[in-house]
Amino acid sequence: MLFEVAGLTKRFDGLTAVSDLSFGIDKGEIIGVFGPNGSGKTTLLSLIAGMLAPTSGTITWKGQPIQGAKPHDIAASGVVKTFQNPQLFAELSVAEHLMISGHLMLKRRLGWRRVATLFNPDTGHAGADLERRAGEVLKLCRLDAARDQTAAELSYGEEKMLGVAMALMCEPELLLLDEPASGLGQAEIENLEAVLRDLRAHGTTLCVIDHKVGFLGKLADRAISLHHGAKIAEGTPEAVLRDPGVIAAYLGHQRGPSHA
Repeated sequence: MLFEVAGLTKRFDGLTAVSDLSFGIDKGEIIGVFGPNGSGKTTLLSLIAGMLAPTSGTITWKGQPIQGAKPHDIAASGVVKTFQNPQLFAELSVAEHLMISGHLMLKRRLGWRRVATLFNPDTGHAGADLERRAGEVLKLCRLDAARDQTAAELSYGEEKMLGVAMALMCEPELLLLDEPASGLGQAEIENLEAVLRDLRAHGTTLCVIDHKVGFLGKLADRAISLHHGAKIAEGTPEAVLRDPGVIAAYLGHQRGPSHA
């Protein structure tokens, strides 16, 4: 098993946001995690990425416990999280965002010597590697045409894709995607789905949370549904979406969740 959580729990005072959650992810899988608002999805990703410390339970990456580790150390180990609304610099170009984001890649290869590349990206083989990786990521994320545009000039869909591209510059083995389809139109969602399938084809394992269960249902190999922080169903997307507990969690009566 590439990644595993066991008995994972997070409490905020009297509120249990994640409750005794256990599941694993195999290399090359696309796992979809969904549930209604307040079900604990984003808290789960924040726990995995080290942005929150668990109250109890374990998080294991490649056989090693990572709960309680610093976010930058977890990212450098290969587990990288995107954000629903990426934090961008309006005056910087798409390419410049990617060059800055490549520091985790260089950390693995150069240690503290990577600092020189931030001031002079053309420094030696490291600079060439950074440029080459940026070109690959731009192509993979369908951002080639926007390479020289500033963040302020991007559409919302392009902004979100740039957030994915910045995460890819860190060379993740497990990419955690927080609501990547939220706010996107149908054409943008189809583009996102194609990009994520390409990422898997290039060797990246994906864990995706989203409200759009139709999008996750088509994309994911396996689905997990949360309600009040607890896992209420796991299996193929089709089976999970038909689960009576999942239907009740979304709508409170016997209808299927919206496939928007």
